[in-house]
Order: sequence, then structure tokens, then C-alpha cells
Amino acid sequence: MSIELRPPKREDAADVADALNRFSRAFGMPEETTSGIENWFAAPSADIENDARVAVLDGEIVGYADVSDSTREGRFLWIDTGFDPAHPDVVAPLLDFTEERARQLAAPGGAIRAGAPEPAAGLRKLLESRGFAFHHFSLRMAADVTGELPEPVWPGGISGRRFRGPDDEQAVYGAHQETFADQRDFEPDPFEDWQYWSYRDPFDPELWFLALDGEQIAGIALCRSEWGGDTDFGWVSVLGVRRPWRRRGLGLALLQHAFRELRARGKSRVGLGVDAENPTGAVRLYERGYGGRAQAHLVRQAGGLGWRDVAAPRQVSGLPDTDGRRPRPGLRVSRLRAGVRCRSRPRSARLG
Repeated sequence: MSIELRPPKREDAADVADALNRFSRAFGMPEETTSGIENWFAAPSADIENDARVAVLDGEIVGYADVSDSTREGRFLWIDTGFDPAHPDVVAPLLDFTEERARQLAAPGGAIRAGAPEPAAGLRKLLESRGFAFHHFSLRMAADVTGELPEPVWPGGISGRRFRGPDDEQAVYGAHQETFADQRDFEPDPFEDWQYWSYRDPFDPELWFLALDGEQIAGIALCRSEWGGDTDFGWVSVLGVRRPWRRRGLGLALLQHAFRELRARGKSRVGLGVDAENPTGAVRLYERGYGGRAQAHLVRQAGGLGWRDVAAPRQVSGLPDTDGRRPRPGLRVSRLRAGVRCRSRPRSARLG
């Protein structure tokens, strides 16, 4: 049986989701939705004709891979690969395509990045053999919000309100980009991409909260009423505090306010994502934000991120089984998914 690689078509979205979900179910990852794949294919920076391929076997889509670089500056090329575990032979040709395409797009000194679930030993070994080395873990926090929630304590001089649409758009975009500029290897989202991902369904301006010092935005909490199609699970897509207002408790107040507002919408759980090595203390803040209840847990995005220089020779470099951290009391750490990106929103949940 021969494997055919071809560019995906928009009408392939359901079949691509099905193939990726076979991978997800095998390795304990969140499942994709057809609408999520359709959104990805239609993104302003997506070039699925040139940057993506489906693997077809006997007329059936059994794998998918793409390369993404929303800035088109060639500094970091992100590889994402998913496949039906019943057909592991499609992985190597998919990676061959994505690596070659990444080299074509890369600027001098550019790097290719990828990730793999820890249980997917074959994929991890294949990535290692191609020179990818461990970089870091991502975390996903999930909290039960059915019980009593802490009341936010706002720093002096701070007021809050909801997003007012076009009048706030540029200021919120600027605050979002600024609050994440401290993170490693930060690349700003092009404004067109930011609009696209921010306003996709189920966007609700009533769940975008702005913390103001006078007329200046000091911090933002941009939330969504569901995650991964689960309408009981609210999601904090963006939580950010600008540098002059940090270390005053504003991030915690925004987080607690977001939790309470999502619960008021009938959500029983809330979640958000974070880089395990976030330099702004995000992990500690998130742990505090749920009030110490044992129902909360952190989910390690498994396998870690890997990278290698585009021009680097292919040499095996092992991925450690852990990042040396011990889970704190009241938290459950489980291995779920590599944090290359959240398909429904690149770098979807971050704290500045």
C-alpha cells in the first residue's frame, strides 16, 4: 500500500479531525472538532496549500501535518503532526515534508519546533533521531468552581469594566502583546490573526474584562464560554498584566474575577494554560487563584517542546521523563499533550 501526501482541502476538515482524534484517544489528548480544523484552515496566516499535508492510505485520511509561522519572519517554524496510531508508517513522510518546508521558510539561524505526547514513544524517538531536544513543559490548569470562590481584592486605583468592541480593540491588542513580550522567544501576533482568533465563535465581549488605572489598561482577562466544545468548561484564553502594574495582586484579582464570572454563566469548571517556566510567576499565581481547593489540578502538557536549528545535523538527543518538578499538595499532575500550540488558538492561554 502506498502513502499519498497531498494538500488538505477545506472539505477534508471532518476527516482530518477524525484521524487526529484517533491519535488523541490513544494518548489521552483533548480531541479536535471539525469546526476547529475549519477555523485553522481558514486562518489569515495559514497557507494549507503549501504548508500542510494529509496522508492518504487506500482513500482514507490517516494523518496530518503542517508548518506554521504566523509572522512569516522565519525565526521559529512550528511543526504539528497527528496520525492514526494504526498507521505509524505515515509519520516519517509527514515529518520529511514539514522539515523540508520549514527549511524553505526559515531565515538564517531559524529553528524548527515540535512536540510529542510522552506516551507516544515511537513519535518521540523519531523526533529525537531527527535532532529535536527537550526544551520545556507546558501546563494546563483546570479547577472545579462549583464551591465557594475567593472574592477578588483589587489594588488601589484600579477599576474594571467589560470590552467595548471597536473602541477598545487596538488598546486591548497592544496590552495583550505587551504583557507577553517577556516570555521566551516571543513573537507578536499579527493584528489580522489576533482579530481572527479572538472573535471566532463562541466570542462573547461580556467575558472580556479590562482592569483600568484611569484611562490606561493595566491588565486584561479575555475568556471564552467553552473549551474544546465542552459548554460546562469555561476558558481563560488570555490573562495579562502590564509591567508597571505587576506585583500588586492585579493578576490574581483578574483571575478570581474571571472564575466568578464564568461560574455565574453556569460553568462548573474553568481552565487555562501556561508555560511551566513562565518568567512572570504565572504558575504560582494560577495555583493561588483556585483558593487551594483539592479539586483543582495542573495537567502537564506531555512530552515537552523540542527544537533544533534548521541547519543542525540530525543527532539523537533524549527527552527527560520529568522536568524535575514535584506536584504541590492539592494538585494532580497528569500527562496529556505536547504544547506545540493549541490548534484553536496559537499560544491561547498566557499570562504576562
